[in-house]
Amino acid sequence: MMIELVFTSLFVGLTSAVTDINAEARATRKKVKVFILAGQSNMEGHGQIQSLDHLGNHPQYGHLLKKLKALDSSWAVSNNVFVSWQTYGQPRRHAPLSVGQGATENSVGPELMFGTIMSGEYDMPILLIKTAWGGKDVYCDFRSPGAGDPDGDAERRLEKERSEGQGREVGVYYRLMVSEIFNTLEKIGEIVPSYQGQGYELAGLVWFQGWNDFCQWPEFPGIISDYPRHLSTMIHDLRQDLNVPEMPFVIGELGIGGEEMVEKAKGENNHEARAIVHFRQGQRTVASESGLEKVTFVPTADFWDNRLQELRQISDRWWNEKRKKGIPDSEENHLPTKELNDEYLQRGNHWYCHYNGSASNYCLIGYALAQALINGE
Repeated sequence: MMIELVFTSLFVGLTSAVTDINAEARATRKKVKVFILAGQSNMEGHGQIQSLDHLGNHPQYGHLLKKLKALDSSWAVSNNVFVSWQTYGQPRRHAPLSVGQGATENSVGPELMFGTIMSGEYDMPILLIKTAWGGKDVYCDFRSPGAGDPDGDAERRLEKERSEGQGREVGVYYRLMVSEIFNTLEKIGEIVPSYQGQGYELAGLVWFQGWNDFCQWPEFPGIISDYPRHLSTMIHDLRQDLNVPEMPFVIGELGIGGEEMVEKAKGENNHEARAIVHFRQGQRTVASESGLEKVTFVPTADFWDNRLQELRQISDRWWNEKRKKGIPDSEENHLPTKELNDEYLQRGNHWYCHYNGSASNYCLIGYALAQALINGE
């Protein structure tokens, strides 16, 4: 009996010691930094990987390309930043940060440079939760509970859709965004290999969206005017629903068209340029006049590749010529000469609304968004 008591006492003491060691180890481990990257297709990312090396040619930020490369010049794979994301036609998945985590396996979004910059800033595991869907707006799709029922031009727009048999459910993607965030956090141990129960910190949310609200300008301009109200309410509701009332929130400017849109907007007949400038001012207003704290507006229009836009316009004209002449499309004839075609593919190759596919543009946006969060601490 005495031997059993001694053995039991030793076992309990050993178990207690191991428990104390584990508790101490958990206490010394740093919490995982979690950043939410949310929005629509430009947060998904359509920067063509084939154009990523062109970042090295940027006169001011070309040095950033080295941060994306391994010692053998292949694309680096992070050892402390992990991404949860979804590409078209595939279920949500996770992996260490690298290329190919955009809208397709051949593309990148802001996450690549954003995560790379954060990796150099924080000595702890980092998780990026990408929750974005193409073609989604704030006046309906991401409309949060506090915004109430759609009114004004938003109501009129949705009524028109219903009359055409294309009705939508209000707020579906807001709810889906919240559920994706919670579902991912519940599985954090599967995504972050070093996670041992030390907890996590929701360190910020980056919002990069706006095209589908902006492009209502011809018929429903009130949607642009109401964007600050819709987005401000969404920020407030998200902080409540995620239970992080002071979570930093960063808004990436809709930079499509670049800074020259400001000059174009001075023309009396360029209504599209006026609309995009109006929209950008609305984004800025959310950070400066909404009364919300820890909200930052990040300019991105200056990263627009004007030369790529010129090539895109040549490509569009050449496309019409090919239709007339019966010339089939190929990767070798986006533009009429090999020299122009090679330059075009080197810089991008996608839609205007997706920054013409410039991986450099998406990386510079990711860099600016990361810096805004770092400087805001």
